[in-house]
Amino acid sequence: MNATSTADTIVKEISIDAPAAKIFAALTEPAQLTQWWGEEGKYRVEQMEADLRVGGRWQTTGTSSDGRRFVVEGVYREIDPPRILAYTWAHDWGDADRAETLVRFDLTERGGSTLVKVTHSGFADPQSRDDHARGWTIVLGWLSAFVIGKA
Repeated sequence: MNATSTADTIVKEISIDAPAAKIFAALTEPAQLTQWWGEEGKYRVEQMEADLRVGGRWQTTGTSSDGRRFVVEGVYREIDPPRILAYTWAHDWGDADRAETLVRFDLTERGGSTLVKVTHSGFADPQSRDDHARGWTIVLGWLSAFVIGKA
């Protein structure tokens, strides 16, 4: 997995041995996303609601490692299945101002595998950026394991 970051942006890349359409579905279909986004002892997304259209809202709810409920939500900004998915991201923990950031997935299929590039930008401070960078490394691992396991 490759990773870079600037003052307010994270970029992570991973190659997954699965078609882009399968990965796109895992990222956008509530029944799939709730199967893979999380792990016992860390945090777990338990519910997702999604209006998958530009301008449509999405929301996930779940439980953190300490048993607290959390919400992450946003608005879809760009959707081009199965190549591009972009949305705003706001969470209800940590940052007092719940600063909204932007997440973008670029999926590039190469033969039977797909390069997944996630760019998360708009962080107000390096601590939040670095926390999310660590989180995306874990999340991309979960995503990879899920789509490969569904072969």
